[in-house]
Amino acid sequence: MTDYDLAIKIIIEFKKNFDKIDPKVPKKLLSLLGEYYVLRELKKRNIKVEHKGGQSGYDIYLPVLNKKIEVRTSLLKNEGLYPEHIAFYGWRVTEINQREDKFDFLIGVALDLSYEYVRFFIFTQKEALSVGDVAIKRYPKIKKKIHIFDTLEELEEAKEEEPEIVTDYEVYINKNPKKFLNRWDKIK
Repeated sequence: MTDYDLAIKIIIEFKKNFDKIDPKVPKKLLSLLGEYYVLRELKKRNIKVEHKGGQSGYDIYLPVLNKKIEVRTSLLKNEGLYPEHIAFYGWRVTEINQREDKFDFLIGVALDLSYEYVRFFIFTQKEALSVGDVAIKRYPKIKKKIHIFDTLEELEEAKEEEPEIVTDYEVYINKNPKKFLNRWDKIK
Protein backbone atom coordinates (compact mmCIF):
# COMPACT_ATOMS: atom_id res chain seq x y z
CA MET A 1 0.00 0.00 0.00
CA THR A 2 1.42 3.38 -1.00
CA ASP A 3 1.25 6.47 1.16
CA TYR A 4 -1.40 7.77 -1.25
CA ASP A 5 -3.48 4.61 -0.83
CA LEU A 6 -3.23 4.98 2.94
CA ALA A 7 -4.17 8.69 2.83
CA ILE A 8 -7.18 7.91 0.60
CA LYS A 9 -8.27 5.08 2.91
CA ILE A 10 -8.00 7.30 6.01
CA ILE A 11 -9.95 10.15 4.44
CA ILE A 12 -12.72 7.78 3.29
CA GLU A 13 -12.91 6.17 6.73
CA PHE A 14 -13.06 9.63 8.32
CA LYS A 15 -15.87 10.58 5.93
CA LYS A 16 -17.87 7.45 6.76
CA ASN A 17 -17.56 8.13 10.48
CA PHE A 18 -18.07 11.88 10.20
CA ASP A 19 -21.20 11.40 8.06
CA LYS A 20 -22.90 10.06 11.19
CA ILE A 21 -22.35 13.47 12.82
CA ASP A 22 -22.52 15.87 9.87
CA PRO A 23 -22.63 14.74 6.22
CA LYS A 24 -21.07 17.98 4.99
CA VAL A 25 -17.38 17.14 4.74
CA PRO A 26 -15.17 20.24 4.50
CA LYS A 27 -14.16 21.28 0.97
CA LYS A 28 -10.47 21.22 1.91
CA LEU A 29 -10.73 17.52 2.71
CA LEU A 30 -12.51 16.84 -0.58
CA SER A 31 -9.82 18.78 -2.47
CA LEU A 32 -7.02 16.92 -0.73
CA LEU A 33 -8.65 13.58 -1.52
CA GLY A 34 -8.80 14.50 -5.22
CA GLU A 35 -5.11 15.41 -5.15
CA TYR A 36 -4.22 12.07 -3.53
CA TYR A 37 -6.19 10.18 -6.17
CA VAL A 38 -4.28 12.03 -8.91
CA LEU A 39 -0.93 11.53 -7.16
CA ARG A 40 -1.66 7.80 -6.90
CA GLU A 41 -2.45 7.58 -10.62
CA LEU A 42 0.71 9.46 -11.57
CA LYS A 43 2.80 7.19 -9.32
CA LYS A 44 1.27 4.11 -11.03
CA ARG A 45 2.57 5.55 -14.28
CA ASN A 46 6.05 6.11 -12.81
CA ILE A 47 5.81 9.87 -13.18
CA LYS A 48 7.95 11.72 -10.63
CA VAL A 49 5.82 14.22 -8.70
CA GLU A 50 6.14 17.03 -6.18
CA HIS A 51 2.95 17.64 -4.23
CA LYS A 52 2.52 21.40 -3.80
CA GLY A 53 -1.00 21.26 -2.33
CA GLY A 54 -1.89 24.87 -1.62
CA GLN A 55 1.68 26.15 -1.35
CA SER A 56 1.73 27.50 -4.89
CA GLY A 57 -0.63 28.40 -7.70
CA TYR A 58 -0.97 24.74 -8.70
CA ASP A 59 -1.23 21.41 -6.88
CA ILE A 60 1.31 19.06 -8.45
CA TYR A 61 4.63 19.70 -10.17
CA LEU A 62 6.21 17.18 -12.53
CA PRO A 63 9.93 18.03 -12.33
CA VAL A 64 11.14 15.74 -15.13
CA LEU A 65 8.54 17.16 -17.53
CA ASN A 66 8.61 20.69 -16.04
CA LYS A 67 4.78 20.69 -16.01
CA LYS A 68 2.23 21.96 -13.50
CA ILE A 69 -1.07 20.27 -12.72
CA GLU A 70 -4.09 21.93 -11.17
CA VAL A 71 -6.50 19.44 -9.55
CA ARG A 72 -10.16 20.27 -9.07
CA THR A 73 -12.48 17.88 -7.28
CA SER A 74 -16.26 17.69 -7.45
CA LEU A 75 -19.16 15.62 -6.27
CA LEU A 76 -22.30 15.37 -8.41
CA LYS A 77 -24.24 18.53 -7.50
CA ASN A 78 -26.68 21.19 -8.62
CA GLU A 79 -25.74 24.41 -6.74
CA GLY A 80 -28.97 26.09 -7.83
CA LEU A 81 -27.59 26.99 -11.26
CA TYR A 82 -30.00 24.83 -13.24
CA PRO A 83 -33.42 23.29 -12.57
CA GLU A 84 -33.31 21.19 -9.42
CA HIS A 85 -33.17 17.76 -11.11
CA ILE A 86 -30.09 18.60 -13.22
CA ALA A 87 -26.86 17.27 -11.73
CA PHE A 88 -23.30 17.96 -12.84
CA TYR A 89 -19.66 17.79 -11.84
CA GLY A 90 -18.25 21.29 -11.87
CA TRP A 91 -14.72 22.67 -11.85
CA ARG A 92 -13.51 26.24 -11.86
CA VAL A 93 -10.88 26.80 -14.53
CA THR A 94 -10.04 30.45 -13.90
CA GLU A 95 -11.31 33.43 -11.97
CA ILE A 96 -11.56 37.03 -13.12
CA ASN A 97 -8.12 38.74 -13.03
CA GLN A 98 -6.33 35.37 -12.62
CA ARG A 99 -3.38 34.36 -14.80
CA GLU A 100 -4.51 31.78 -17.31
CA ASP A 101 -1.10 30.13 -17.66
CA LYS A 102 -0.74 28.92 -14.07
CA PHE A 103 -1.11 25.24 -15.05
CA ASP A 104 -0.20 22.98 -17.94
CA PHE A 105 -2.92 20.44 -17.16
CA LEU A 106 -6.22 20.65 -15.35
CA ILE A 107 -7.51 17.39 -13.91
CA GLY A 108 -11.16 17.36 -12.92
CA VAL A 109 -11.74 14.64 -10.34
CA ALA A 110 -15.33 13.39 -10.26
CA LEU A 111 -16.27 11.52 -7.07
CA ASP A 112 -19.39 9.65 -6.07
CA LEU A 113 -20.92 10.26 -2.64
CA SER A 114 -18.92 7.43 -1.07
CA TYR A 115 -15.69 9.06 -2.35
CA GLU A 116 -14.58 5.62 -3.53
CA TYR A 117 -15.63 5.68 -7.19
CA VAL A 118 -13.48 8.19 -9.03
CA ARG A 119 -13.21 9.40 -12.62
CA PHE A 120 -10.56 11.73 -14.03
CA PHE A 121 -11.22 14.29 -16.76
CA ILE A 122 -7.85 15.42 -18.08
CA PHE A 123 -7.51 18.68 -19.96
CA THR A 124 -4.46 20.31 -21.48
CA GLN A 125 -4.16 24.02 -20.76
CA LYS A 126 -5.45 24.78 -24.27
CA GLU A 127 -8.47 22.51 -23.82
CA ALA A 128 -9.34 23.88 -20.38
CA LEU A 129 -9.09 27.49 -21.54
CA SER A 130 -11.21 26.75 -24.63
CA VAL A 131 -14.41 26.65 -22.58
CA GLY A 132 -14.99 30.36 -23.02
CA ASP A 133 -15.93 33.00 -20.47
CA VAL A 134 -19.14 32.93 -18.47
CA ALA A 135 -20.92 35.35 -16.17
CA ILE A 136 -22.64 33.53 -13.31
CA LYS A 137 -24.52 35.82 -10.95
CA ARG A 138 -24.15 33.43 -8.02
CA TYR A 139 -20.38 33.10 -8.60
CA PRO A 140 -19.23 36.48 -9.95
CA LYS A 141 -15.50 35.70 -9.61
CA ILE A 142 -15.62 32.71 -11.95
CA LYS A 143 -14.45 33.47 -15.48
CA LYS A 144 -14.18 29.97 -16.96
CA LYS A 145 -15.60 26.68 -15.69
CA ILE A 146 -16.32 23.16 -16.85
CA HIS A 147 -19.56 21.33 -16.08
CA ILE A 148 -19.91 17.64 -16.90
CA PHE A 149 -23.58 16.68 -16.76
CA ASP A 150 -24.87 13.36 -15.50
CA THR A 151 -26.73 12.73 -18.77
CA LEU A 152 -26.84 14.28 -22.24
CA GLU A 153 -30.52 15.01 -21.65
CA GLU A 154 -29.60 17.12 -18.63
CA LEU A 155 -26.91 18.87 -20.70
CA GLU A 156 -29.48 19.78 -23.34
CA GLU A 157 -31.96 21.00 -20.75
CA ALA A 158 -29.28 23.04 -18.94
CA LYS A 159 -28.24 24.63 -22.26
CA GLU A 160 -31.88 25.46 -22.99
CA GLU A 161 -32.59 26.85 -19.49
CA GLU A 162 -29.30 28.71 -18.96
CA PRO A 163 -27.69 29.23 -22.39
CA GLU A 164 -25.40 31.99 -21.10
CA ILE A 165 -23.58 29.66 -18.70
CA VAL A 166 -23.25 26.47 -20.78
CA THR A 167 -20.54 27.08 -23.36
CA ASP A 168 -20.22 25.41 -26.75
CA TYR A 169 -16.96 23.76 -25.70
CA GLU A 170 -18.67 22.30 -22.61
CA VAL A 171 -21.24 20.78 -24.93
CA TYR A 172 -18.34 19.31 -26.96
CA ILE A 173 -16.71 17.90 -23.80
CA ASN A 174 -19.98 16.31 -22.64
CA LYS A 175 -20.65 14.78 -26.05
CA ASN A 176 -17.07 13.52 -26.44
CA PRO A 177 -16.04 12.31 -22.97
CA LYS A 178 -13.53 9.77 -24.34
CA LYS A 179 -11.31 12.69 -25.42
CA PHE A 180 -10.94 13.68 -21.75
CA LEU A 181 -11.88 10.78 -19.48
CA ASN A 182 -8.79 9.01 -18.08
CA ARG A 183 -6.58 10.46 -20.81
CA TRP A 184 -3.34 10.10 -18.85
CA ASP A 185 -1.52 9.81 -22.19
CA LYS A 186 -1.86 13.61 -22.53
CA ILE A 187 0.59 14.11 -19.68
CA LYS A 188 3.97 14.11 -21.33
